[in-house]
Amino acid sequence: MRRLLFVFLIAVPALAQQPFDKLATDAMSTWKFPSLAVAVVQNDRVIYAKGFGVKELGKSDRVSADTLFQIGSTTKAFTTTAMAMLADEKKLDWDDPVRQHIDYFHLADPCADSLVTLRDIVSHRTGLSRHDELWDDSPWTREEILHRVAFIKLTKPIRSAYQYNNIMFMAAGDVVASAGKTSWDDFVRARIFQPLGMTHTRTAFGDWAPSDHATGHRYANETITVQSASDDTNVAPAGSIKSSARDMAQWMRFQLTDGMIDGKRLVSEDALNETRSPQMPLRVDKLSRETNPFTHVQSYAMGWVVQDYRGELMLAHAGALNGFRTQVALLPDRHAGVVVMTNIGRGFGVAALRNAILDALLQATPARDWNAAYLALEKRAIENDEKGKKDREAKRVANTKPSRELASYAGTYHDQAYGDVTITLENDALVLRWSRVTIPLVHYHFDTFTATSEADFVDELVQFQLGSDGQVKSMTLFGEEFVKPSS
Repeated sequence: MRRLLFVFLIAVPALAQQPFDKLATDAMSTWKFPSLAVAVVQNDRVIYAKGFGVKELGKSDRVSADTLFQIGSTTKAFTTTAMAMLADEKKLDWDDPVRQHIDYFHLADPCADSLVTLRDIVSHRTGLSRHDELWDDSPWTREEILHRVAFIKLTKPIRSAYQYNNIMFMAAGDVVASAGKTSWDDFVRARIFQPLGMTHTRTAFGDWAPSDHATGHRYANETITVQSASDDTNVAPAGSIKSSARDMAQWMRFQLTDGMIDGKRLVSEDALNETRSPQMPLRVDKLSRETNPFTHVQSYAMGWVVQDYRGELMLAHAGALNGFRTQVALLPDRHAGVVVMTNIGRGFGVAALRNAILDALLQATPARDWNAAYLALEKRAIENDEKGKKDREAKRVANTKPSRELASYAGTYHDQAYGDVTITLENDALVLRWSRVTIPLVHYHFDTFTATSEADFVDELVQFQLGSDGQVKSMTLFGEEFVKPSS
């Protein structure tokens, strides 16, 4: 890779010889990244910030350290930092009931509903599973989505299990808006971006097109295609920030100085450290050990994963959205941090480069070929995905047919959370329509059909149920039961 438009590199004797350029270009070649942006900070200085590659495959516009990438769920730490600022001002407390700030918030389980706090919603322990379809494919506002969550059955008792949940961080954004008497977007812009000098960073989807930005790409079957950016307005407090290597370096400086920037304190050390304190243990299973071979203990804090890495304390988080992948990792005791951003959906590649840079900072031994290790993990993940599809096909009972004529399955089905699903009969086949999604149904066996759309990231079994009168009465989709009104 040729040297690109922007290089911001301050020579620090201990690190000046570290091969950040080579690590980045090796990753570009290995993982076929269209573009990449990297920043490294240490001792409150930006020692490296650089862009590599092109904004869109097949085009010539180059990436710089100021080019915007979508940072996905690394947004979450910005939301909890905003909450920490409000905690300093006594406008909220981590253990406040959620409804003290947003009175329309409810959970379906009465016990969880009576107990749920701000701490619970930002540590993924409410008992609610993901249900990302509610924000990803629907036309509803954040508040409308939160109203609908009240009708979704919890899959775990509150505080009993870690279940990653973007919708709960959407609720946290509404808490920031309520307690701060402004929108979440305006709060993080005024209280975080501007003081930190993050001049390029944006939250609004409307700011994406006119900005200096990379384009997302999808990776599947060793083929790379452009992935159009979808409107991420609803998920904003959980994942909508768009930032650059240079700006994210400022964010890491702020975090590593415990809430200060250039001598000015923006949040108290105690309040900020609360966001980085373990709240929910994460299971270190076989897969975790393979992806984190130098980690023994992991916990989720509030917008951060807290773990050990080669004997060092590490705060980290990943982000994935719209064909972008991001990794942020901080080594607080070393006063060092790294951010890696790319515009293709290959998260293992970003993790590999993150670890390689961390190892360079630590001058770690034994040396490890992270690209080779994570390529093997990616290959295994693809194989496991294919195996899952084959296993599902193997469970299919051959030579069955629907118990009713196809026209009997047509109609409108309703769920209080997801709204209406419409099934129509078109050209002797069933078609499912829900919100912005239109998917043909393919018979699987008996009264079960498959709904598969790569473009919409949907791969579901849709099962129809009959009533005692033999008529179709309901269907299951996204884990919810949709009921057909009686005629």
